[in-house]
Parts: sequence; C-alpha cells; structure tokens
Amino acid sequence: MPIIIGITVFSCTYTKGDLQVDCIMPNTVSFHQDILPIFNSQCNISGCHTSGVHAGNLNLEAAVAYSQLMQPGKGYIDTLNPEYSVLYNKLITTTNPMPLSGKLDNCKINLVLKWIQQKAKNN
Repeated sequence: MPIIIGITVFSCTYTKGDLQVDCIMPNTVSFHQDILPIFNSQCNISGCHTSGVHAGNLNLEAAVAYSQLMQPGKGYIDTLNPEYSVLYNKLITTTNPMPLSGKLDNCKINLVLKWIQQKAKNN
C-alpha cells in the first residue's frame, strides 16, 4: 500500500468580494521598502499623522516615523509580544480601525506584523 505524503503550503490570502488575493511576503521585511510606503499612502496624510497634526501624538512622516514608533514606554511597537503592539492593534480593531479611510487589507496588516515579529528593524 503506497503512503501519500501531503505537503501544506501556508501563504497569506484574503478574499475581497469574489477576488482572492495571494500575498507575497518578503523573507525579511524592510521598514523603508515595505512599511514606510504603507504609512505614506495611508497614515501620513493631511489631518492624520503628519508634522502639522499628530493624531495620537504620533507623526508617521518618513523622516521621523521610525523614531516616533520606537519611543520607549509608548507601546507602539512591542517586539517581545508583537500582537500587543499598539500599532498592530490599531490596524486590526473592529472599532475605529486605522487608517480612518478604511481598514488596511490583510496582506498589509500581516506585513506590519511580520516586521514587528522580526524585531522592527530600521532597515
């Protein structure tokens, strides 16, 4: 009797309407190449997390975003318990999720989580 060995491949997928989208995650998430573009398009916009308006006392403009997120005692990033990071929780909450323009897709949220899990490096 032949033995069948199954291989399960895990990937990030989500469904948007009838369209299923596969996420391609980099092995190493780069703050500058992967995370900043999300902030620049979704968070660092007029009236939100900019130099003029610091919603939640957090400025996510490219020049200061990393230092703002890594402020000691703020809890924005918790590399020991990534799921408890304020940033991650603001993205996944069902009440008042960030960004205000609408919840990020699951691929971007998982990318942010993976960056935090990889110790949130300024790379």
